This record gives sequence, C-alpha cells and structure tokens, in this order.
Amino acid sequence: MAEGRSFFVKLIAIILIIGSCLFILEAAGQIIFRLKNGYWLFKHEDDQYRVLFRKHPYLVAEPRPDAIYTTKNKRLIFSHNSLGLRGKKIEIAKKQNVKRIAVLGGSSTYCIGVSDNETWPYYLEKELGAGFEVLNYGVPGYTTVEHIIQTALNLSDLSPDICIYYIGWNDMRNIHVAGLKSDYSDFHGRSQYNHLLLGSLKFGNHSMLIVTASNIIKKVFVRDPEGVFSIKGTPDQFTDRIDVRALDLYKRNLRLLISLCRAQGIRPVFVPQIMNFDRLTGDKPYGWLPYVRDKDLKVFTAAYNQALKEVCLEQKADFIEDVLNVHWTEKSFVDNLGHFSPYGNQEFARIIARYLIK
Repeated sequence: MAEGRSFFVKLIAIILIIGSCLFILEAAGQIIFRLKNGYWLFKHEDDQYRVLFRKHPYLVAEPRPDAIYTTKNKRLIFSHNSLGLRGKKIEIAKKQNVKRIAVLGGSSTYCIGVSDNETWPYYLEKELGAGFEVLNYGVPGYTTVEHIIQTALNLSDLSPDICIYYIGWNDMRNIHVAGLKSDYSDFHGRSQYNHLLLGSLKFGNHSMLIVTASNIIKKVFVRDPEGVFSIKGTPDQFTDRIDVRALDLYKRNLRLLISLCRAQGIRPVFVPQIMNFDRLTGDKPYGWLPYVRDKDLKVFTAAYNQALKEVCLEQKADFIEDVLNVHWTEKSFVDNLGHFSPYGNQEFARIIARYLIK
C-alpha cells in the first residue's frame, strides 16, 4: 500500500516537473517571439488568413471564393465573391455601356485594415458613378510577378477596359537579397506560403512549443517542406544604396504588364506607392523587407516610383502622379506601414477617379 502511494507521489512529481519545464519553455518562446515580431503569438488573431486564402498551383496562394470573415470585435468584414475577388457579387459577362476596371495590387489594394465598404476600389466605383464597375484583384503579398500571371491568364474572362496597378511595396522586399532569382522564387514566392498561413496547423498555432515541434518534424520527415527556405543579404544590406538587380527586374516586369494589357485591348494605368513615412524612421527593418531599414524606405520608394514613371513615359502608359502631391498624414493610415484608413482610401480613390474622368 505504501509502495503504491509512493509510486503515485513520484509520478505526480514527475508530471509537475515536466509541466513546469514545458511552461517555462513556452513562456520563453512567447517572449522571444514578442521581441522579434512586436506582438504576442498567443494573442495574435490570425484566423482571417486561414479562412480567406488557399493554395494555388502557380501563384502560391489565392483568395478563397465565397469566403467571409468577421473580426472578433465584429468591426471589420472581409468577403470574397464567387470569383475570389474582394467585394460584391459580379457577373462574368460585362453589361452594355459599362466600363469595367480591374484593380491589381497587394495588401494595400486588397485593403487589409478596413471592411469591404471602406476599401479604395469600393470608393473608386462610387466616385466614378454609373457606367463603371471596379473589380478588386488585390491579394496580400502579391508582387508584379503574380500580377503578370493574373494579367496574362485571369483577366480575359471578365474583359476589363482598364487595369489599374498599385504596386511597388512588395517588389521592394527583394532589395539586397543575395542571388535574387529573376522570378522571385527563392525568397518572395516561398515566403507567401508562410505569410498567408497556408501551412498553419489545425490547432496549436498560438503555441511556440507546438509550432516549433511541427517545424522540426517537417524538416526531418518531409523531403522538401513548403515554406522552408533561407536567404542572405548582399554587402549593401541595411544601407540606402540602390539595388540595381532588384530595380531592373521590377522595370522588366512593368514592361511585361503593359504589353500583356495591350495585347488584350486593356488600357494599363499605374499608381505610385504611398507609405507612412512619418512613422517609418527607425534603424531596423520592420520584417517584411528583411534587409531594408525603416528610415531607408523613403529613398527606395522614391526610386521605385521614379522607375515606374520612367517606364510609363517610355511605353506611353498612364501614370497617376497626383497621389504623390498629397501629404499623407497619420489620419490616412491604419498602421505604421502603408495600409490606408477609410479616410485615406476615400482620398486615394478621389484622386484616381479625377484622373480617369479627366
């Protein structure tokens, strides 16, 4: 009897010791994650991406058709129509006497910080009025590489008259990445898998221990685990020196987009990138651009916007420079980066609408 009680006490002690060790490791992991990423993993609301996006055989990820997500505070609503475009339901066949406008870009076109009726493509359709239809093809993380695929293969069924590209931010991710491949596949393409949580677990995504154990198992037992990659910076990393390789690839992609549009009878229109430069002033990168300091983003954004302008002049394509003549204040953004608030989206849409009407 005494021996049985002693064994039970030892078992309880072992369980408590193991549990305490696991708790300490989890706490340490959460703290390290907080220091590295600026937010707590256990508090992070990430169901949005799991609900709204799925794998795509060529684009890595795409919006899930007929998906809807409401944030936990019930404040923001994200919905996709049957074609996987953000916003209202549309018919494939274009109505008579209606000009159809396709809008392509990354998260600042998809508009991750606002509800469906607060995005700038939504406001653009309202500003233009009757006779115009705006389709939001924006997808978080998409670069000009994904836009080339979208333009070449996805637009023909909907026959847009105009295609607006709001681009630059995501292409700048490649600045100072050593050995950058011409199709962005060595870094950006692979990172999208993790960015949009395509490999997220069915449970345990907010536990550092479970996530770490899952990653180790994948590396050991999976021959080529998706989303696992490594990169190195060039000697110019964390400086404001222009990365000629990355910028030249960007300009090449712009020329391809213009050619693809014109081959389909679509008028290409380009909008330069706007960022929240009042807040991007630090000496360290915020993460999305791994080798670019926050304070250097203004230099690089200006270089990419200038390259966009030069290509548009060379190819006689539309370039909406008016967006650069506005002082975008804190009120215009929902974060420290470049995602517009409802106020910012309205102003942005007005500028583009004025240009299109003119």
